[in-house]
Amino acid sequence: MEARSKQTGLDIGGINAHRLEHSLENFLKNNCEDGDPKAGCELVSASVLRVNVDGSVWINAGTAIAHYGDVTFERLPTIKTKSLKKMALRELVPLVQAKGNGKLFCARSGWHLRTIYLKNESIKISSKELLAIENTLDFEMQLIGSGLSLVTGGILEIKVFGEGWVAIGVHGDPLVLPVTPDQPLYTDPHATVAWTAGLYPSLASDISLRSLIFHGGHESFQMRFEGEGFVVMQPSEDPPRFSGKKLKKLIP
Repeated sequence: MEARSKQTGLDIGGINAHRLEHSLENFLKNNCEDGDPKAGCELVSASVLRVNVDGSVWINAGTAIAHYGDVTFERLPTIKTKSLKKMALRELVPLVQAKGNGKLFCARSGWHLRTIYLKNESIKISSKELLAIENTLDFEMQLIGSGLSLVTGGILEIKVFGEGWVAIGVHGDPLVLPVTPDQPLYTDPHATVAWTAGLYPSLASDISLRSLIFHGGHESFQMRFEGEGFVVMQPSEDPPRFSGKKLKKLIP
């Protein structure tokens, strides 16, 4: 027979079992990081990525939350590039190289994380949603829509190609939408995460550059995808990537 309190009638056994289930010991045991040391990267949880660093890996600045071992961080330099455009892009997308040997944990504001393994393929990712890139992959930064892109909040893409893994973060669960030559896709730039090779994105708006800078808002801008491939969407918008003050300095 179950033990009950004579005064309250409460199930004492049930209370004790509940306390044991939610004890500090069980909390630490159930949430302890434990994975395959041979894996290049693994999702520790829906929102935390563990990277086994053995050499180097590229991560987005501000995503490293902890690490074990001898790991140092070096930002992708801007002064060593000869192109002013590349220099500006590196300043806007501060990628960091984690070097050494150890375990690195990455996250971004509790976003849901996904890893994608490329087999001599390519994918283009919105810079905000990029979390980490394996050092076996190559990448290039590009600006969509020139100055118009910056006004919408900074639509900067990173083309990742080669063989290896790449990690992305999304608000909620991702949605993949197909694009065909006879059916282009229109998306909110701030809800657009990534897209496959074979697609040609562009930006369009009927609002002038000056009016948007000084009066705010980005809903009138859309991305148009033409070609054949897939677009990864998220159910929540990103906040604008750059402040209006910073945009005025960047746009001539």
